[in-house]
Amino acid sequence: MSKKIPGICFAGCGMIASRHAKNLRKAYKNISLSFVDTDSSKALELKTKFNGIHAFPDIEHTLDSPDFDILFITTPHAFHSEIACAAAKKGKHLIIEKPIARNSAEFKKISDAVKKYGVRCTVAENYMYKGFVKKITDNINSGAIGKPLIVEINKHNRDTITGWRTDPDLMGGGALLEGGVHWVNLLVSLAQSDPVSVIAFKPDVEYTTNVPFEDTIILNVKFKNGTVGKLLHSWRIPNRFKGISLSKIYGTDGVVTFESNGLFTSVSGLKKKKYLLNPADFLGFKGMLKSFIDDYIEGRPWNPGLDRIGMELKTVEAAYRSLKSGQVEKI
Repeated sequence: MSKKIPGICFAGCGMIASRHAKNLRKAYKNISLSFVDTDSSKALELKTKFNGIHAFPDIEHTLDSPDFDILFITTPHAFHSEIACAAAKKGKHLIIEKPIARNSAEFKKISDAVKKYGVRCTVAENYMYKGFVKKITDNINSGAIGKPLIVEINKHNRDTITGWRTDPDLMGGGALLEGGVHWVNLLVSLAQSDPVSVIAFKPDVEYTTNVPFEDTIILNVKFKNGTVGKLLHSWRIPNRFKGISLSKIYGTDGVVTFESNGLFTSVSGLKKKKYLLNPADFLGFKGMLKSFIDDYIEGRPWNPGLDRIGMELKTVEAAYRSLKSGQVEKI
């Protein structure tokens, strides 16, 4: 693997591409950035804003360029599979915004292309790089609350949903797939085990929503290590604190209480500790991008890998199957 800083091209020039480009430019002053979008004015705008080298007119011209090594896909996830497979064929490494795809069939196409053409691939899952996650798992592993029994995550806020997120075909699912994958990832990280089965419920109440399939869901998950997980995720339920919610991890000898986004953490059990957020990288984006670039330069695997990514997508799909079957579904 080359020891030089890799060039990156963003496919899709919306808000999230701008955020990632800003963090990359701050962390790596000389990094080569390029941009492509179906709206060429957006690509040109980000090229100018972040001192990029290219604003490509279309994806076909983009993938033939020798001026970047990694394609960072920040389009709606309905287009991830097609773009990723084409890029892999051209030898481009892949960082893909969450969720990686609409379903496991599309994920398999990406995974097969990555293996066939020998490129690297990961998902921009910033929740794995939030500092409070390691603090919590370190306390659990030190025995601070005894043996962990239940991981409970609550995340709800009345979000305004517009544009492609209201389109059933482009979404391929509902709020759990598009936004809830972050919280599935957090649930798995805190349980420190692979999920094996899930049962899901959504309210059987009539109300108007423009979110396809579901905007509110509860998951109960069983993990290989015997831990039980619970996730409440909603784009509908109002929150006077603008998304701030409390979550807990219950153990045989104590409890971890934390604000779901990581604002604060309290450990009460055999050990007692309190932590406040790290304001320097509250969302984990800086740590995530630095890890991706440094691991690329040093030839280390990217985290998360495809196995973890696929497992979490299968958990979402099993939850959706459970909504239809009313039964526990295996993952």
